[in-house]
Amino acid sequence: MHRAIHVGDVKMLSVAYVSGFIARHLLRSSSCDACRACLISESAEPTNVYIGFKEHISTAKSLTYPTEKLVETVGTAVTILEDMLDKVGHIDAVEACITVAIKKSVSFDWIRLTGCSVHHQRIEDEIVRGVTRISIPWWCKGKNESLGQESRQKALKRKVQILKHQ
Repeated sequence: MHRAIHVGDVKMLSVAYVSGFIARHLLRSSSCDACRACLISESAEPTNVYIGFKEHISTAKSLTYPTEKLVETVGTAVTILEDMLDKVGHIDAVEACITVAIKKSVSFDWIRLTGCSVHHQRIEDEIVRGVTRISIPWWCKGKNESLGQESRQKALKRKVQILKHQ
């Protein structure tokens, strides 16, 4: 069973920020109060500290504060995605493969129970889509950077060996 990133983990702050982005995107095309209630927090949650800081240094107050349940769900989905990418990152249908795994492993029942039973499926689909569309490119960027760094280190090592032989 996959677990979400822990609240004390610094990574959780970025998960909360991404969760707020996903919630805001979802609610742009909906005026449903039940959807709003299950996605956006009206109170200060511990996971939203970073969002509050980002909003404080910004002149515009436009960031979205997600509920803890949304942050937990996104964190669990990101953990599943990260666990899978080294194994499936090379295949053509990587997003579809990860989407199936997330939907199979993560419980989205809280949406129906605490929020909106009418828009449940759309919310679930958009959360998963948001996670994959944001996290896969970040993983690829990180992987490319690490491969580039390895290549530079090998080239430097080779140059040093050449210089030592002269």
